[in-house]
Amino acid sequence: MKNLFPILLLLLLALGTKAQNQAQYNHYISNQGVLNPAYNGTRDVISGLMIHRSQWVGMSDAPMNQAINVHGPIEDTNLGVGVVLENDHLGFSNNFNFMAAGSYKLKMGRNDFLSLGLQLGVTSNVYDGTKAITNTYGDPMFQRKESVLGFNFGIGAYYYAENYFGGFSVPRFFSPSFDEASSNGGSFKNTVSFEDLHSYWYGGYIFDWGEVKVKPTALIRTVVGAPLTFDISANVLLNERVWVGLSYRSISEMVFLSEYIINRQWSVRYSFDYSISTIGKYGTYGSHEIGLQFDFSFNKRAGMRSIRYF
Repeated sequence: MKNLFPILLLLLLALGTKAQNQAQYNHYISNQGVLNPAYNGTRDVISGLMIHRSQWVGMSDAPMNQAINVHGPIEDTNLGVGVVLENDHLGFSNNFNFMAAGSYKLKMGRNDFLSLGLQLGVTSNVYDGTKAITNTYGDPMFQRKESVLGFNFGIGAYYYAENYFGGFSVPRFFSPSFDEASSNGGSFKNTVSFEDLHSYWYGGYIFDWGEVKVKPTALIRTVVGAPLTFDISANVLLNERVWVGLSYRSISEMVFLSEYIINRQWSVRYSFDYSISTIGKYGTYGSHEIGLQFDFSFNKRAGMRSIRYF
């Protein structure tokens, strides 16, 4: 248990870090490279992930986002590298992030590792008020299209062993925006706002239960001034080929999770979540998320050299 101290300390620090405005994913454990730069390079192969999520289908201008993450280790070193491209569309706004990540892995025990990560890149925010239909003619907020591009960076830590793992991250520190209150009638700004910092901390454990493997996991999102939100999930692996599970999100959503392992190189994932709050009356067709993951090696043996369940 003493080996867990470094990651527990980092998780407690995360609690000190407003409303949620970053993309959320149902398969967060499988999408760790998008959420946490420290995860990049911790698998022993070149690994890639493509995700598409349509949220609250049936609601006009509902959130929709896509992400691509490719990462791998640098042979004969403790270093890992990766890239993340993420596009998030909501209503009249569209956010795009391009981040390059690096990680350094420390061996904490026989099969325990702590990875520390940093990512650097740019964030683009676009707001198109001309798409709005309003009752008030001439409202300046809905007569223009604005865009802003700014530098960004994020940090993270990831602790893992053969059958358990935990992570913490602040994926993006800067918040590019258009300042309406500026004395010159509006200007672009790119600042660190502690009220807008999103931090994530999560963990999970894998154990055998009869003929199957069970993987309970949890993720907590914190934003200063906003209610804490969390996901609790449980997945079961059947015949070493099919994962099925359920998840509950504290904003009153139930999620069905599934994954099919095609072979040692390819896996496909699908999830469906439905809001049990009043928003479910508008997003009547629920939310859908699909993902495709690949694992390749430059060695003669393609795919993973050792089985990894996270």
